[in-house]
Amino acid sequence: MISDIAYTLAAIDLDPGPFVSPTRIGIVAVLLIVWALGAQWIDRDMDKVKTNREQWNLIVLAGGAVATFVLFVVPVWGSFFVVGILFWVLLAGGAMAAYIVHRNGRLVPSARVLTLGHAKRIITGGRDSKRPKDKGQRVQIVDHSGDFVELPSDADEALAFQALQDFLFDLLRRRTSEVDLVAGKEKYRQVFKVDGVATEKSDGLTPDVGERIFRFVKKIAGLNIEEIRKPQKGKIQVSLLSHEGSVGDTEVHTSGTTAGERLRLKFHTDNRLYRIPELGLAAPRAELLKKILEKQAGLFLMSAPPKHGLTTVQYAILRSHDAYMNNIHALERRPLAEVDNITQQRFDGANTDVNYARMLQTVLRREPNMVMIGECEDRETASIALRAAADGRKIYPGINAKDCFDALGKFLALVGDNALVAKALLGVMNQRLVRTLCPECREAFEPDTATLKKLNLPADKIERFYRAPADPKTDRRGRPIECMQCQGTGFVGRTGVYELLVVDEPVSKLIALGAPTNRIKSQCRKSRMYYLQEEALLKVIDGTTSMDEILRCLRTG
Repeated sequence: MISDIAYTLAAIDLDPGPFVSPTRIGIVAVLLIVWALGAQWIDRDMDKVKTNREQWNLIVLAGGAVATFVLFVVPVWGSFFVVGILFWVLLAGGAMAAYIVHRNGRLVPSARVLTLGHAKRIITGGRDSKRPKDKGQRVQIVDHSGDFVELPSDADEALAFQALQDFLFDLLRRRTSEVDLVAGKEKYRQVFKVDGVATEKSDGLTPDVGERIFRFVKKIAGLNIEEIRKPQKGKIQVSLLSHEGSVGDTEVHTSGTTAGERLRLKFHTDNRLYRIPELGLAAPRAELLKKILEKQAGLFLMSAPPKHGLTTVQYAILRSHDAYMNNIHALERRPLAEVDNITQQRFDGANTDVNYARMLQTVLRREPNMVMIGECEDRETASIALRAAADGRKIYPGINAKDCFDALGKFLALVGDNALVAKALLGVMNQRLVRTLCPECREAFEPDTATLKKLNLPADKIERFYRAPADPKTDRRGRPIECMQCQGTGFVGRTGVYELLVVDEPVSKLIALGAPTNRIKSQCRKSRMYYLQEEALLKVIDGTTSMDEILRCLRTG
């Protein structure tokens, strides 16, 4: 086939003169434009595929660059030009074809491109009678070995498959992150977590449906179906068919209980990496944080109670630095996602001769400019991190704490060297995750004067607060109308509330002197620091969240 193309191109009169050939220039221009458009599509497509953006961009760019170089070093007369064109197509097109093969292998069949099925979808306008959703499926499932799970031919298995379809569809449309299904005599209890809040479904599942789901999930997760006491762990992948793209990993955990058996599913459908402007910091605190991040050395202590998004913010902090100009490392027990151009070291504790602190020392021997420490909870790790910061590195340790002053006190107690902390510490940040009110169904109300006075807020300047709907909306027949945005919860997604302590000269002196926390807190107030409660109130005032929600979250920790 290639020889036929070469013969056809060679037969075209491409040489009107000894100097410039407009035809050849046009052919090269068209090829470069097509390549550029394809490269742009690949770059955008990688967000959907969730693959290594930097690696594939480099492969595509290298293929195009080498191909263009070969094209221009080949003599421009006669059939040699045709040979150059063919080499260009093979090299540049081959790099793009490699990506297509890679991305198609990660997606459900209905989302693949440049395949026979893709051609049929284009011809039929997207209608494909063989697509799973036309068989009654609403959720795409991939088993532990990576195979797509289709409707079984066995009648009992088909009932279990359909029960699992209904079960998963309800969970995924609610944006569930975790669900527990617990066996009982009369029903299977169903407790699911959305936006960090656990809710039990009142009706649960009937025993026969629950049993079918248990057995079918254990089968496709590669677990022992007959074992109902010992803990087992597996993995599947699920995604709504209405959302084209890569399926998300789902952890499967089973264990025995006094009542029977427990099934826990943890959905990892959103591994999005955020940037600092997306985190929800108030503008003045974002500016203060920017100044801290611009410093080349020092320790910035980051803290939060468990399950309040600390790792997500640590990733955002790392990504604010130029990964090409800096050697950036991260030490974690369980990385949440792959971060491009950052060396992530996982500590799994398998090697009993190397503890967490020793692994941090190994990371520091590689001369990194910046290091993120996922958990800085022991004396040796904290001391090593502090000395590294004092020696000219930028260190971002994480610690479990209820506010900035609690985090500072814990860190000082760990290292036992106030003078060195005063020298190296740049600041401390603490955070909470709060649910954001649904913009479609939130309700405005006028807060009473007594409440505003208690919160030290000016009654003449606060016109309204917002809250989740007190009563569900109903149609003319009195039937509840479920909000399509929030599925009746009143909240959609979460945002952060951040407390930022900047270690300026007065605070540094107090730390060096070993001053108690209340004196440090008073000095921070003189520097107009906003406490966590005040930062949360700003979210209520601007309508982002409700008063009840911040009270719930501030009780955490």
